[in-house]
Amino acid sequence: MTLWLEWIGAAAMLVATPQAEPVEVKVEVEQPTRSGPWNDMYREPQHPGATYRVRLFVHAAQACLHFAGEEPYDAERAEFLNAMMDESCAGLKERYAAILADPTTDAPSRALVETAWEPFRE
Repeated sequence: MTLWLEWIGAAAMLVATPQAEPVEVKVEVEQPTRSGPWNDMYREPQHPGATYRVRLFVHAAQACLHFAGEEPYDAERAEFLNAMMDESCAGLKERYAAILADPTTDAPSRALVETAWEPFRE
């Protein structure tokens, strides 16, 4: 009986004890910078030292060109292509300028960005 009373007492203390508020821990996670070999959207191997930002730019530029070259053979297809171009082409010029302005962008990455940007030159 004593063990039962001890157990009931412990359970009652757990219920009666106010629980601490959860603590929110904020950790800043940096984007991966260089993660080794990778392929572009055309499955071509590219500069393994390219940063995550350069890789995203190359993929966006290639996607933009891909969707811009597709045939909108009906209204539904035209709507889809416009949405995809809005998504992939938005801000490319600003991203291009920011990558080239960044002094940490290495020469092979700069060349890769320039190559991806070539079809967009005015």
